[in-house]
Amino acid sequence: MTTTLSGLSATTTQVNVAVGASQALGLDKPAGGTALSLDATNTSTATPSYQLNLRAARTVLVSQTYDETGFVPAPATQWLENKSDDAFSYMLEQNARLPTVAGRFNGLASGLIERFQTTHGDFKQAVIGNYPAQAGASQNVADLSQARLNNLREHADQSLGLSVTLASGRSIDFSIKSNVDGLSVEASSSAELTESESRALEKLAAGLEKTANSYFVDQRINLDALASFDTFAISSLKLDIKVGEQELNFNIDQSHHQLNIKSASGQIDIDVSHDNPGLRGNTAQRNKAILLFLGQIDNAGNRGSADKELISLYKDAFSIMQKINTEEDSSDLSTQLPGRAPSFWDDAAQPLLTGLADFSAKISGVVSTPNPAHLQESDYFNYQVSQKTTQQGHAANGNISQILDSRLSAAFHQELKSDVKPVLTNDKNSQSYRYSTVEDHASSKLVLGFDKNQLHSASLEKSSDRLLSVSRFEFGRLVSTQTHPDKQDSKINLQVNTGPHASASEQALQRLRMVDSLRNQIFLD
Repeated sequence: MTTTLSGLSATTTQVNVAVGASQALGLDKPAGGTALSLDATNTSTATPSYQLNLRAARTVLVSQTYDETGFVPAPATQWLENKSDDAFSYMLEQNARLPTVAGRFNGLASGLIERFQTTHGDFKQAVIGNYPAQAGASQNVADLSQARLNNLREHADQSLGLSVTLASGRSIDFSIKSNVDGLSVEASSSAELTESESRALEKLAAGLEKTANSYFVDQRINLDALASFDTFAISSLKLDIKVGEQELNFNIDQSHHQLNIKSASGQIDIDVSHDNPGLRGNTAQRNKAILLFLGQIDNAGNRGSADKELISLYKDAFSIMQKINTEEDSSDLSTQLPGRAPSFWDDAAQPLLTGLADFSAKISGVVSTPNPAHLQESDYFNYQVSQKTTQQGHAANGNISQILDSRLSAAFHQELKSDVKPVLTNDKNSQSYRYSTVEDHASSKLVLGFDKNQLHSASLEKSSDRLLSVSRFEFGRLVSTQTHPDKQDSKINLQVNTGPHASASEQALQRLRMVDSLRNQIFLD
């Protein structure tokens, strides 16, 4: 054996989304519940509810939709797009009179699907209001209402959309839109549904209503309410929600979960792949790995002077996306994910991998130019990290490789003697500050070899290349620029001695030593 060294159960997942002013970012308490925790050491038998709070994502109320008290003014007279006396159209009319956005959306998600089910075809309806009581039903009102309806459907202030792709290839789309003028709903399908598809849609209606209620009433997104869909009838879902300048997109199918969040403070993109569920670790291993990755983004955020609220949002989102449908007793989706561990996989080697599903996660803060005297000095923060696991071989022999990669690119201004952002103007007296740029890259590659269904060899290559550059300005004059490079590389090769004189017990002991020496070493520093 040679070694060379050089350097060296959650079934309810919720996302909180704000429609109001900024508040402190963190884990909230669900109604009637206790404070939530992502601590990997939590051994409570109660089913936890993981929540992602978007309240602090610098989202503000859309001014044209609300009055000064934050309410939507109720219309005096309403105009209905399609004359109808069905119960859903009546509910739409009543909701349009309610003073809050939460009240307007209440019941519409499940009601829209139910209405679509009863007619077995496309459905479109809208209520436009805000006319004086004496306006009546004149042609002018009808013409104006149609114009307002077109504007509503093209430029809604709040919207919820769900696209469903059925296992048969058929597709269904649902849409709810709202603004100061009224409410609009649409449902369309590419073909008539079968009985089994119709039943799956009924189940989905309850999940969509929970999601809508969580968002517009409790300011949360309940992802599991959608993630537990009937995978025999439905192959994928796409949820889109928009409130003002904040957007959330969640896509889920049998092999990927994707979450995209856009707000005034930045953007987050997370893609989790479930192509190799047989290589995932147990709950304890996953939770421990998540905490290690969260520590890495904390370090990157501190080194790159990132927006703390955006970093906290990213951490919660990363945790949640790794925990959806991963528990051994979770929804049907987790038991039907494609792919299993290769036949040569040795469970004893599991601790050497991260235990997480493969992923790609990116966070980008807004770019700003805070120094009017030097517009070329931009402030920005970009961080991305990924994991990719591959397998080769067949029967009793083969190998598993897992690669981690992270990149940080950032720039920021600070006062000369503190980490506080300076107030910079064209006045020379304000032009005393530090301007820093950061370019970091780290990678780790673990390759495990298997012979006769047992761990036979392991190699680990790690590298990091970090560069910090700090320019010091005094009264607008550059007085110094210092660079701080830090580059490290390491390589470990281990192999079990399978020679004629190596007994089975000796080989087993070598495998244990191999696992102990490489356990948790794959993680980036």
